[in-house]
Amino acid sequence: MIGRIIHILGIFLIISFSALCILIAIQQRDLPIENLNDRPILKAIVSLPSTFEDRFYDYRMRQKLDPKKVDKRIILAKMDDASIKSIGRWPWTRTVWSKFIRKMNSFGAKIIAFDVFFSEEEKVCNAVSPDLDLAAAISEFQAIEGNKILLSYSTQTYSDDNETFSETPEAMYNFVMDTKQDADINLNRDYVAKTVYPVSALIDADVGLGHIQANTDLDGIFRHYKLVANIDELYFPAFALLAYQYYSGDKPKLNLLMRGDATLQLASGNMNVNTHGETKVRWLGAETNFPDVAVADILAAPDNDHKMRTLLAGNIVFVGATAFGLSDLRHSPVAPMLPGVYFHMNITNMLLDGHFFKSKDESTKLSWLILLVGTGLMILIQLWGHAIVDLLCVAGISIGLYLYDINQLTPGGYEIKLAFCLFSIVACYSWTTFLNFYSANKDKRFLKSAFGNYISPELIDRMYKTGEPPKLGGDVGIRTAYFTDIQGFSSFSEKLSATKLVELLNEYLTRMTDILLAEGGTLDKYEGDAIIAFFGAPLPLEDHAHRALRVALKMQIALKELRQKWRSEGDKWPTIVHNMRMRIGINSGEIVTGNMGSASRMNYTMMGDSVNLAARLESSAKQYGIFIQVAHYTQQITSAAFDMRELDTIRVVGKTEPITTYELLGEAGQTPAMLMELKHLFKQGIDLYKKMDWDRAIEIFQKTLEIEHKREPELIDKANPSSIYIERCEEFKKTPPPANWDGVYNLTSK
Repeated sequence: MIGRIIHILGIFLIISFSALCILIAIQQRDLPIENLNDRPILKAIVSLPSTFEDRFYDYRMRQKLDPKKVDKRIILAKMDDASIKSIGRWPWTRTVWSKFIRKMNSFGAKIIAFDVFFSEEEKVCNAVSPDLDLAAAISEFQAIEGNKILLSYSTQTYSDDNETFSETPEAMYNFVMDTKQDADINLNRDYVAKTVYPVSALIDADVGLGHIQANTDLDGIFRHYKLVANIDELYFPAFALLAYQYYSGDKPKLNLLMRGDATLQLASGNMNVNTHGETKVRWLGAETNFPDVAVADILAAPDNDHKMRTLLAGNIVFVGATAFGLSDLRHSPVAPMLPGVYFHMNITNMLLDGHFFKSKDESTKLSWLILLVGTGLMILIQLWGHAIVDLLCVAGISIGLYLYDINQLTPGGYEIKLAFCLFSIVACYSWTTFLNFYSANKDKRFLKSAFGNYISPELIDRMYKTGEPPKLGGDVGIRTAYFTDIQGFSSFSEKLSATKLVELLNEYLTRMTDILLAEGGTLDKYEGDAIIAFFGAPLPLEDHAHRALRVALKMQIALKELRQKWRSEGDKWPTIVHNMRMRIGINSGEIVTGNMGSASRMNYTMMGDSVNLAARLESSAKQYGIFIQVAHYTQQITSAAFDMRELDTIRVVGKTEPITTYELLGEAGQTPAMLMELKHLFKQGIDLYKKMDWDRAIEIFQKTLEIEHKREPELIDKANPSSIYIERCEEFKKTPPPANWDGVYNLTSK
């Protein structure tokens, strides 16, 4: 329950944080960030959302720029390095600009917009003033209907008696915008800069006056363009807006709404501007998207030049600097060093095409909708998904939203704050994955604490995947019980000190337990030297019996290697250690396994008749002189994979039902030929024994006895199955069993 609350709370905080960042990013331009200048850390925190979103939007916007899309209505007359070299050092005399305007007149240009300040009178010694000559050229150009020369002036956001006019210049009143204003709502105040205001001689020529004011975003990139300036509570058009107005013949109207938002009403549509009178630039592009021609080439071309006339006639010509030395390069979203004149040209293109942004409210609501839908979809997928599916889905949702944005939403004018939408999706996915991982590790730690001492890590992993936790109580199933014991271990304690005995047992038990766990066996317990284990629980194993038999063979091989090692260590170990042997009893059947004990202390163990029989087989192996004894229940389900010789049909103490037992010889196809011969001959002897043909049985067992001695030359003086049967046959010859004898031998001890 607590885990679910933490999960939900984390998701709520992620979504809330992302939604807040989206709101800050959209509204940031209108926030009074300058009030935080004395709190740089807080300012940086508030600035981060918009910085992330702006950079990501810039990237997405650049993906859709088309270098082949050219607006031939808007031309750049560039003051480039070649023009400066040809015409001479900057600034150029007004005589050059007079000639330039007359050339443009002959080429049929409609609007000439000078992104150049003519703020100082040009003084000369002769009688003809260059300023008056330029004014005359302007008048000649504007004498043609529809033609207009535009000059620029600068505004700033603060008042300074030395830098700004205390009253609005009289000439500017000709350009006051029609405004519909609700209540007492105004845009932020601006002031006209004195230093770059055009000289009176040019203003008297009835030029158009448009303001220029460029303010970077918080990351130093120019993304916004000021379209409207509030000067003494009158509103004036920007340089590019004036170019649009004279070119299109449309006179924009300004509507101020109650919340301080402003709308420019244009023939091409309504454009939203912020409280600073700004809009974000929707870029057509730069050098490749607008035709350009050098000023020097225009001056050098003959009047009515066909090429120039084709390029310039009827169009808007912006005159601007591209030369590096003229210091009009701006850091923009489309280029790190972009001539400032391209801002005016892109805005003019926006105005002519009606290519505007949607309102902030629309972009905010759609951003929040994408945030909630994308994140909610990811959360739902994780409820039913798989780790790989979840990862593919979070990638698919993110990529899908990205592609939808750059192909539909961005071209449609929506300024979606996609960075924090994607952040929310990835963060909620990561949060859920982290909690799932933590919970999984917690469950695994619990399983390891409950089972780690007696089953393999692989089985613990499988238990975790099945989702079955350990619980108090038993579970019935067909499994294989496995018992081992060191032969004559009580004698070891007489020959070894306690320290040596512990060292020996640790080495032996470690080696054997590693083999057991590697085959998926479950360690029940150690009882002194004895290993008690089982196969097929806590997780079912279809080949539980096969695994048990493989473990038995591997343990005997491992013990042989240990004997060789101990012998190589010389006097460290007594002879009894050099000759250590182990017996193994194996039986398959219905076994109860589970955590048994108290609620506070459990022990995972097994019980049942099949378990007791396996224990009897381990102990009775001593009577036959063998080391691996298997019940017929196990033999029946493994006979195709393992070679075993039939050993006896016995009735253990406390049971009435006889069982047939076998000695495990090896895996099928790997058993030595000598042992295969032993298997077949011994079966013949068993059959004769059960037929009470004692003499012939003894004859066969004499042959198998020789093989037994070859097999274990170290144990010639010890009992083995062949010698046991020879002894029995001799006894039955003297004292025959009853006529109804069933061939079963009754064990008299456990």
